Amino acid sequence: MFQTRLSKENLMSMIQIGQWMPKMAILGATVMMALSTTGCSREDTVANAKGNAHAAVAIPPTDHAKSQDTGTPVGSAGDFDAILKKYVDGDYFDYAGLKASPDDSRRFDSFLSWQAKADVSKMSRDDQIAFYINAYNACCIKAILDHYPVKTPKDIPGFFDQLKFVVAGESLTINEIEYDRLIARYQDMRAHFAVVCSDRSCLPLKPGAYTGKALDLELEGAATKFVNSRQHFRVDHEKKVVYVSKIFDWYGQKFLKDEKRPVAGSRPELYLLQWLDDETRKLLESGEYRLEFIEWDWTLNERPKTKESR
Repeated sequence: MFQTRLSKENLMSMIQIGQWMPKMAILGATVMMALSTTGCSREDTVANAKGNAHAAVAIPPTDHAKSQDTGTPVGSAGDFDAILKKYVDGDYFDYAGLKASPDDSRRFDSFLSWQAKADVSKMSRDDQIAFYINAYNACCIKAILDHYPVKTPKDIPGFFDQLKFVVAGESLTINEIEYDRLIARYQDMRAHFAVVCSDRSCLPLKPGAYTGKALDLELEGAATKFVNSRQHFRVDHEKKVVYVSKIFDWYGQKFLKDEKRPVAGSRPELYLLQWLDDETRKLLESGEYRLEFIEWDWTLNERPKTKESR
């Protein structure tokens, strides 16, 4: 009798276990799916729990992780894109506003953390160019924020050639990002119009990050904006004087090395021909003009403060 009763109990237990196993399997699968879609590692969870305002939480740069609102890869240019859209203020950048926001400061630091570890070798050529343009602009913003308030980037010792930033696993200065990586590697001189060294003689920051997908269109837009800005290029047709940005004095020979946009002759300003109107193009092609360089305005590219805000 004992053996029979025990067998029945065992049988009932087995039946009950069998009934619960599918439910447990479903529950386990649900938990695993939830964990996989959050993209959070244990380190991320611990860092968030500690609430350390100074620690940047690096979001894994996966090609498949998309933010629901923008469709931009999470943890990559998406964070920088959001910062630019919020803090680019017309021709200016709101450094004070970004510095005063702990949440946005952490988001900016998150982008910088991703940027430091990014593997450019796995990116397309256009994605690489966009990456280094964004890196240059982001590192300039970071340098200003770290020393803010300042009146000009020149107030910061070694702004261009001494301060170091980790970009794609390398320790680089701002000059090295532009000339040793962006310009030297890709020879697309339109990038000179896209990098912004935090002063008013660069073109204003674009209200969004550069992307490989739209790179050509974005660089064409920057070049067109350059020749249509009197602060960067203008012509006195009556006196036959061409005024051009000082970058054509400092780095003129570099504009002659763009293989896809060759310049006939040795005058760097002729690089701009493809974006000029017919009258101006004919004048430059004739060579019958005097060239003058527009002096550089090193003033920080933030909105001038009113008396009330000082």
